[in-house]
Amino acid sequence: FMTKYLKNGSAGDCYGCYACEQICFQHAILMKENEEGFIYPVLNVDKCIDCGLCAKICPVENISSVNIPIKVYAAQNKNISVLLDSSSGGLFSAFAEQIVSDGGYVVGCIFNEKLKAVHVLTSNKEIVEKMRGSKYVQSDMGGIYSQIKAYLIADHWVLFTGTPCQVDGLKRFLRNDYEKLITIDLICHGVPSPLLLSDYLKSASERRGEVTDIRFRDKKRNGWCSQGSIRYNHKVRTISPFNSSYYYYYYLRNSVSRICCYSCKYSSVKRVSDITIGDYWNIEKVKPKINSKNGYSVCLINTIRGNKFFDNIKDKLYYYETTLEDAVKGNGNLSSPCHMPEARRDIYYRIKKEGWTQVDKTEFKPKKVLPFIQK
Repeated sequence: FMTKYLKNGSAGDCYGCYACEQICFQHAILMKENEEGFIYPVLNVDKCIDCGLCAKICPVENISSVNIPIKVYAAQNKNISVLLDSSSGGLFSAFAEQIVSDGGYVVGCIFNEKLKAVHVLTSNKEIVEKMRGSKYVQSDMGGIYSQIKAYLIADHWVLFTGTPCQVDGLKRFLRNDYEKLITIDLICHGVPSPLLLSDYLKSASERRGEVTDIRFRDKKRNGWCSQGSIRYNHKVRTISPFNSSYYYYYYLRNSVSRICCYSCKYSSVKRVSDITIGDYWNIEKVKPKINSKNGYSVCLINTIRGNKFFDNIKDKLYYYETTLEDAVKGNGNLSSPCHMPEARRDIYYRIKKEGWTQVDKTEFKPKKVLPFIQK
């Protein structure tokens, strides 16, 4: 099965987690872009020895080990500077700071100097700070699982943060449970392709000058909401799915996600990680007297290990225990995947053939944008 699956390089149910590529001792699997810019595994049959290891660890082919949350919190970082630099409640930073202070390492997604989303492993506080904020694109995982394994074998603490499929890919690659590995997954509703973001930034640069930074959620300018900012050299402009950013608009309408995202098996309260974090969008209804203007995180504690780790950072947070039911109300992707809209059928093709500007004229209808995450 895997030979046929990998030969075509475009199987729709592949998550692009990189587990098969990194587990292959023969280096017979390469990750390559398809026509939409998503990364898929492609098999070099001349190098393959039919060991079957890729099939054994593939998240698509195997049942995932999952947990039902044992506790649910609404949480906010007490450090106002960290909070304002984060997309929601600044919970990731509290966890990351704890790991680094314990002499461990953090693995998360940053935008590199080319504004490409990549996963990196580091104990450098400045690089860890770059992991804050929403990236809204599928990240490059090349080589990161092997690095993590090496650090775990050397008896270091490692905190890994990523989408649920990336967490599952890592755990399957490792094939052993390491006591010093803490996994945190994000409540995800789909990822656009790296090529699409690259093309969008290129188009933006051609109109206004070189883009040097982008933040899809920027509380310092707009508070806790769905607006961000984009920096052109030394000028910063607000970007909004409601009136200015069609990439952001398509993302929130689920029009540009990877095909497998619309049938994602991880869109459930059954979680693959130790801890799950995201925005607690309906916190005002759960805690009517709470001051949420700077954002709150929802935090699902899924394992005993995760619970112990949360206990270690409690003093850095304002937190309230809530119910799983309330958390699901504010995050639909804890119950089911997003629906694939009609526009998804040809949006990548149209952008490639017609360009962003032309598609913008016919597709970008900001007045029709619904609340943050649409079902």
